[in-house]
Amino acid sequence: MQAKRTERSRPKGSRTALRWAPGARWWRARTLWLPLALVCIGGTAAAKVEEDVEARVGARDSAPSLPFRPGEELVYEIRALGMKAGQARIQVGTWAERDGVRSWPVVVQARTDSVFDSIYPVRDRFITWWDPETGRVLGADFWADERGKRHRSRSRLDHDAGRAEVVRYKEWNGERSTREYDIPSGSYDIAGAILALRQRPLAPGSVERVPVFTGSKVFDLVCEVEGIETIQVGAGSYRALATRIKLGFDGNFKAKRDVRVWFTDDERKIPLRMEADFVIGSVVADLTRARGI
Repeated sequence: MQAKRTERSRPKGSRTALRWAPGARWWRARTLWLPLALVCIGGTAAAKVEEDVEARVGARDSAPSLPFRPGEELVYEIRALGMKAGQARIQVGTWAERDGVRSWPVVVQARTDSVFDSIYPVRDRFITWWDPETGRVLGADFWADERGKRHRSRSRLDHDAGRAEVVRYKEWNGERSTREYDIPSGSYDIAGAILALRQRPLAPGSVERVPVFTGSKVFDLVCEVEGIETIQVGAGSYRALATRIKLGFDGNFKAKRDVRVWFTDDERKIPLRMEADFVIGSVVADLTRARGI
């Protein structure tokens, strides 16, 4: 479903305060499905956010009972085209304010290894802002440095109004734009959708649907639980819920088949392995390290 949108562009020299958001086709699937697969930054503003968020990660504060909480850190090895391509890290930070609402910054970082750096270097950072009181995503911030080109974006989701605002900026040519979209109340970005699934009562035979806003369109992510398996990943051997997830991405990151994700068969439902077969090739993400769980 294509989200309805309105657009406002700002001239290159505009001094209006910059705000950022997910949405450009070139990063949607890769930035979030390489580590979530589940990827996910540049400039003075990005560095400040990185320092602020990393200072909070690891701290624990009073919070609702959820499968994840501040201090959780998951590290994945990414393999693409049959070889190691890089690493992804997901961290849940502690309480901070986003648009005046207390929330948790969930930070997803991705970087390619030396071999893939020579093909397509990636240094990306994505933050989805999770409101643990309502279980909703407030918006996201994204910084990307790919082949020396820096992109920045910011989104804000207004669930009461059913609207999303997406602001994008390309550093190399100064182009910036603001667009607004109609979205279903309770929509998530793809990272938030994985967090939402971790709260659902996943069990063999169950089917869960989560509305996802990509930054320009809305689709229903459908998760079907096939059964229980024991799998071995870098972090150890686990009893896991094997699922198939249907996505709605387009272009090179349109899935040729359902994405397979294995979650721990416990109350935490940690993503252990993710396998995707896109038009441009296959991608596998395996959990190698976890802490704060």
